[in-house]
Amino acid sequence: MKKIVASTVIIASVCGVFGVRDLLAENTTTHAVQKGDTLWDLSGGYLNNPLLWPKIWRLNPEISNPDLILPGQIVRIPGLDTAPAREISVVEIVAPVESGPSALARAGMASSSEPLSIVVAKQDLPSDGEQARAGMGNIPAHYYDLGVGMVTNNIPNEGRVLHTEQGWHGAALGETILISAPGAQVGQQFGVYRDLGKVKALSYFGSSPGRLLADIGVIEVVVSDGTRQQGIIRRAFAEVKNGDLLGQVPVFPNVSEQPIQPGPASATGSVVAFHMMRQFAGPEDIVYLNIGADQGLAPGHLLSVAGADPSEGRASGEIMILRVSATTAAAVVTKRSSHEVRRGDVVGPPVL
Repeated sequence: MKKIVASTVIIASVCGVFGVRDLLAENTTTHAVQKGDTLWDLSGGYLNNPLLWPKIWRLNPEISNPDLILPGQIVRIPGLDTAPAREISVVEIVAPVESGPSALARAGMASSSEPLSIVVAKQDLPSDGEQARAGMGNIPAHYYDLGVGMVTNNIPNEGRVLHTEQGWHGAALGETILISAPGAQVGQQFGVYRDLGKVKALSYFGSSPGRLLADIGVIEVVVSDGTRQQGIIRRAFAEVKNGDLLGQVPVFPNVSEQPIQPGPASATGSVVAFHMMRQFAGPEDIVYLNIGADQGLAPGHLLSVAGADPSEGRASGEIMILRVSATTAAAVVTKRSSHEVRRGDVVGPPVL
């Protein structure tokens, strides 16, 4: 049963990134890493565009740090249709309108409700930024199906995950797990979270903005008696593991009521962390900020993000706010960003 569920999760993840057509084409190329290779270089060589490196990263969840691939390592390269990827021009194509998985999903875990990807010609649809400026768009709902997470000091303490019914260390959507949740009633639901640790301060004399708390899923209690408690995983953003924490079910906003609009001109802050404590982020990845509702931020706000050192030559990118607390926020890097986002990058008013 576990193998069947795991296969379903993997298929859903691949479909969310490349679409059914790419999956059925089975046109994946393998590359043996040579000394000096980077995902940036492989993307430029195989996909004709180094900015498409997140596609390779997503297809290789075993790569925990995209800055580090080792000689001899086998890397899978995505293809399009049945033609070699090197022969396809990406100049005539807008970046796919797709639900590329977050870092949690890249680790081999994905939501089962991700929509399929669509490739659109330039003249058919305005860019994300143009759509936002015209007041036409809303926050894409699929971002909330990937597990947004948050930097916070409010760590849930209503219970924890013990192990699966079979004794395994992890479980997927629809599987039964054993939990410790004193006082829980049958039918009660809990959010499942993972404490990834304290986020380091940006400077020697600075203070930590909090701990990185990852959204893992939602479970429902199905057995609760004096000797045991069991829950079924009703929603999964990631594989549920031993020791995961139980708390309130995360709030999923009605995104149809959250229009995309420029963020407040006075909001300035920094990027302090990335989903699953990764080293940097690209388009469709989640980043965390040290500013929040106290600075006027709300879901749907667009902000600019740029390197703290202008001499690096990284052009200004764009992020969209997904979730806020009083002093922190979670945001997604939009497809208008042409460079990776790094820790310490400066966040400010949108570039109109």
